[in-house]
Amino acid sequence: MTDTDLDLSKMQISALEAAEMLKVMAHPDRLMVICQLTQGEVGVGVLQSNSALSQSALSQHLTVLRKHNIIKARKSAQQVFYSLADDRAAVIVKSLQKVFCK
Repeated sequence: MTDTDLDLSKMQISALEAAEMLKVMAHPDRLMVICQLTQGEVGVGVLQSNSALSQSALSQHLTVLRKHNIIKARKSAQQVFYSLADDRAAVIVKSLQKVFCK
């Protein structure tokens, strides 16, 4: 096996991991949640008020993001707060903002 073969093997693994993360982030509503969380921890009530989604639909999107370890939840009394669990999501969003949010 050559160095090139090894690099291609590592590249393939990285490409699969990146594609999976991008697939999860690619939904506009999930992307909006992640964008808000790049600013820091946000309560679910604020996420809900900043969204046109029903509570149920937002909850489903938050579940997908948690399941893929992109966000994490913290409960304080009756309130739930969300924050990013994966710093790579913030890097991706900031790159997207440079391109799409001039």
